[in-house]
Amino acid sequence: MQRFRYLARDSQGKNVEGTVEARNREAVVETLRSRGILIVKVEEDIGLNLESLKEINIGGVPMKEKVVFMRQLATMVGAGLPLTQSLEILEAQADNPMFRRTLSNVLGGVQGGQSLAESFRKEKKVFDDITLNLIQAGEESGNLQVILERLATEMEDQKKLGDKLRSALIYPVILLLMFVLVPAMAEIYAEFNADLPGVTQFLINMSSFFVNYWWLVLIGVALFVIFAKYYFDTPGGKKLLNEVSIKIPIFGPIIKKIQVAQFTRVLSLLLKSGLSIVKALELTAGSLSNHVFKEAVMQSKKEVEKGVALAIPIARSQVFPLIISQMIAVGEESGELDQVLEKMAEYYGQEVDVSTSNLTTLMEPLMLLLMGGVIAFIALAVYMPMFNLSGVVG
Repeated sequence: MQRFRYLARDSQGKNVEGTVEARNREAVVETLRSRGILIVKVEEDIGLNLESLKEINIGGVPMKEKVVFMRQLATMVGAGLPLTQSLEILEAQADNPMFRRTLSNVLGGVQGGQSLAESFRKEKKVFDDITLNLIQAGEESGNLQVILERLATEMEDQKKLGDKLRSALIYPVILLLMFVLVPAMAEIYAEFNADLPGVTQFLINMSSFFVNYWWLVLIGVALFVIFAKYYFDTPGGKKLLNEVSIKIPIFGPIIKKIQVAQFTRVLSLLLKSGLSIVKALELTAGSLSNHVFKEAVMQSKKEVEKGVALAIPIARSQVFPLIISQMIAVGEESGELDQVLEKMAEYYGQEVDVSTSNLTTLMEPLMLLLMGGVIAFIALAVYMPMFNLSGVVG
């Protein structure tokens, strides 16, 4: 008797896997079919699960693969292909083993009657709650294709911005000069017993601390990162982070514009699809990443349920720009709220593009300027004592 490993789907579309002993592969297939399950794969179990080894994936699913998935799924859905067939095609061509496994599980959930968002919620390592809330909104409103295309665009923008910021942050590596150059120069000056300028002594003391206690610095940084991550993952921590983030100079206004653009875009799509204003506000709130804006929209929803015009609680929240509440009032009076919101979404979308483009353009020169100042400080501290060495030697 041989041992075989199998992967199958039950009557509800859920993945079923395990091992079974049989004379050959055909006997395994016959046994599984008698149980009423759909066979996906049967292979001999040699004691080492190679597929599990392939799924060891450090860093999760790459952003590039997520973008390609969103684009291709949007194209297939737009072409009228059934969702299950689209997922089967995307699963077959997925390069990342972890993502392929995820799509297999999602396909099983969709075949079992679950929505795409519900199926993905069980795979928490791939998409965040905001993305899944947007997919849910797209499914409920019939605008899944539009939502998927928008998500792909936003993911591409996030990747480009992240790449530029990371490239700009390479410059602080120059600070390693302090660990190499300063200790060597300090030994030379010590041989002459010369009185060192205050700036030089300060740099030597700082360099000496980092060289001798680098391990303590690493431990401190690691503990801080762990504590910060733990705290900001709590509801109170997230709320504080969101409140502070929109008040930070330069970055705060950009975050506000992103949230306003998201609010107007999603609410416009949902209203166009025929959803009630209350349901549309609920789904829109779930699509916002900032707690301050999300809370303002949910409070507005409660007042709208009581018969209050949307423009009033939006203006009272003092979170959204005044023009948003004014334009919402115009849209409500004219009966064209969805179109007004669409125009505002286009405007704020352009504002976000311009702001992020300006930020990334300025980031590299600013880092160069900052590093130039640091290098000038180190050079001044290192070479200032040299002007006094001739007097000490004499």
